Amino acid sequence: MIRVGIYCRVSTDQQVNEGDSIQAQLSALKKYASDHNYEIAGIFVDDGVSGTLLDGRDELQRLLEEVKKRNVDLIIFTKLDRYFRNLKHYLNTQEVLDKFGVPWIAIWENYETKTPQGKLMVNQMLSFAQFEAEQTGQRINQVFNYKKTKHEALSGCVPIGYKIADKHIVPDPETVDIAKQTFQTYLETGSIRKTMRLMQGNGLPKTQGGFKHMLMNRKYIGEAYGIEGYFEPIIDKQTFDTVQHMLRMNVKANQVRNYVFSGMIWCSDCGGKMTSRSGPRGNGRYKSYRCMYHYRPIPTCSNTKSISEKKLEKYLVENLKDLAFADINVEDANKAKDYEKQIAATEKKMSRLKELYVNELINLDEYKRDMAAYKADIDDFKARMKKYEGSDKTALKDLVGTNLDEWYWTLTDVEKRELWGSVIDKIYYGSDKQIKVIFR
Repeated sequence: MIRVGIYCRVSTDQQVNEGDSIQAQLSALKKYASDHNYEIAGIFVDDGVSGTLLDGRDELQRLLEEVKKRNVDLIIFTKLDRYFRNLKHYLNTQEVLDKFGVPWIAIWENYETKTPQGKLMVNQMLSFAQFEAEQTGQRINQVFNYKKTKHEALSGCVPIGYKIADKHIVPDPETVDIAKQTFQTYLETGSIRKTMRLMQGNGLPKTQGGFKHMLMNRKYIGEAYGIEGYFEPIIDKQTFDTVQHMLRMNVKANQVRNYVFSGMIWCSDCGGKMTSRSGPRGNGRYKSYRCMYHYRPIPTCSNTKSISEKKLEKYLVENLKDLAFADINVEDANKAKDYEKQIAATEKKMSRLKELYVNELINLDEYKRDMAAYKADIDDFKARMKKYEGSDKTALKDLVGTNLDEWYWTLTDVEKRELWGSVIDKIYYGSDKQIKVIFR
């Protein structure tokens, strides 16, 4: 019996489209497999990921690993644009499939790779689509670059507190005080949730993610498109930097439970963040961390292991000197170079995003949101890179030189979080139960 791998994908704007929803794709593909007497070897779902980008398509990569293990004889999906929209990425992936003799079929279209004619038709279609996107993207870049020299707005999307007047971004007298009060309220409370509650009814974001994105928006200090002084700031630099530090540390005032490692710990298996959770145990609360991608409605990671906060704390306190000794002599210039690579990769994503918008594969709102997120990532990478350039790990060396095991357990959870956040960049934990610490 032929073993098939079922692949589904939707991008953000298509999730509300019933015809292309994950459920609709799965239903059609399962029926196709049943009608042809195929054995389903696995279901692979990339939810909210663009077809032009390869980064973030974890399930496609997992499918290819199954192909390499010879667990899949045929791949089926609904339409070619659910699979790929970029010729280069398609050809690289097809090379793997050809090597292991695994064809694919788009069941809603007349595309397949079982025959040479089918492969040729797919290559031609993707080549023309990519050429048109690149030509249009080049023209848009020229227009954007000219507008930047004039410090003009490149889109109609501005954060609350600003408006567009005569093609330029300027403070909005009607909402500027709302933006200022929002930053001030967060400074006072240290809590996104509490700030949202106190500032509700002012046209601010409705979700914690959207609210955090607002507080991270560098437009509030007059920076746009990577250019400082692009327009008048409404938040002073010191206030903005303090808010960024609080967001990174995630220190929340008046919180019943503080998770020491929230935001620091990542899954070794899939590279995704591990989420914190707690429950009653004895006379206190048992706090632990587990992979958020395994506990989705459609899991994309097989890591079922969790680690308790106390166990992780005990490990770090007892092994800090050995861990630091293995890391402390590594040249920080290497980390700076890593961030340079991440900046370059993000800039490529921004370029691809423009192609998507020009080719009408994403809508304007999605373009603005993703572009803003990429710019925020680059700002973060640059800040981290600057910190590593010339760094001598003074904070880590100072901490190792103390009797940590004698005083650590007297700290509050907030103080513990500040301590580890000052020396640790990331902690990885996976199904192998191994702990890997990456120092700042």
